[in-house]
Amino acid sequence: MTKNALLFIPDISGFTEFVQHTAISHSKHIVSELLEILIDCNPLGLELAEIEGDALFLYKIVEKVEVTALEDQIKAMYLAFHKHLKRYELQRICNCGACTSAYNLKIKFVAHYGEIEFISVQDSKKPFGANVIKVHRLLKNDVPLDEYALLTDAVMPLHEEGENNMVGRYDFGNISFKYKPLQHLKKELPEIEPIPENIPKHKLYDQTETIKMSANDLYEVISNFDYRLLWTKGVDKLEYEKNKVNRAGEKHKCLFNKNADITQTTVTKSVKKNQLVYGESTTNAPFSKLFNNYFVLEETEEGYTKMNIQVFADFKPFGILFKPLMKRTLKRAISENIKELVLLIDSGFSPNSVDSY
Repeated sequence: MTKNALLFIPDISGFTEFVQHTAISHSKHIVSELLEILIDCNPLGLELAEIEGDALFLYKIVEKVEVTALEDQIKAMYLAFHKHLKRYELQRICNCGACTSAYNLKIKFVAHYGEIEFISVQDSKKPFGANVIKVHRLLKNDVPLDEYALLTDAVMPLHEEGENNMVGRYDFGNISFKYKPLQHLKKELPEIEPIPENIPKHKLYDQTETIKMSANDLYEVISNFDYRLLWTKGVDKLEYEKNKVNRAGEKHKCLFNKNADITQTTVTKSVKKNQLVYGESTTNAPFSKLFNNYFVLEETEEGYTKMNIQVFADFKPFGILFKPLMKRTLKRAISENIKELVLLIDSGFSPNSVDSY
């Protein structure tokens, strides 16, 4: 049985092909987050038919398309998409190709209207028919913009000539459509404040080690929670969002022996231009109000990395009396972790090898 439906595809573009495993993995997570944001931003009540790589295929059974409501949907999705990228650029801590170019990602929308049927695939209904093919073919077009909304004449009849009216020529025949630029909507994006640095006053630990790995690879080993338990001693379990790239403000929970747990927040601080920094902060470490540790990485001419570990704390009342004990405990724990990290890397582990984990 055929039904009339609005067919709608938001399509993300802008990532180049990355050779490095880190960048491929992070690009996958970044696009996954963006697709989730687009799915959740749905004032029109569209149904999700399929996630198609970097695009969504959505539809809604309607007898008539309310163009104003459709345009509101496009605007809401566009602003949500770029607000997330704007926040990500301020909060990112990673310097891989995917993370540093994420702000360049673009989005376009294609909308078409017409009769569809449904087929059943593994107990779920999927839109099917000539118009489903058409809306997908329309993703390839000659619109001279990176970001736009393309509406076919079935969605919005083209009553008069216009500079943004076009005719697409496809294997199914010609189809008329209008495209609308979206770039001007960025003026409506809110200002997003960067997370301020908050470094405690008392330095408890400062040690530098040379690690036989490039700075970027070592940074990924340290900052990626997927690898944390491979070299950190005393932590039984790590709870974190597995489908996100770690960034400033991201929280994770470390479960220690006897079921004690500490919630930590990813932080950063200012360093030299040739250095990378990764930090974590907690407010529930013993004797302290705030406890921060940082890894400052600087690559050597030999391709190795000088890793400087720094630990700072602000103490609770009388907590400073325990400063010598904390220093001894930190020295023992960090030395064990560095030893495990060196053993891991000397074993041939690399974040760029899919066989490494």
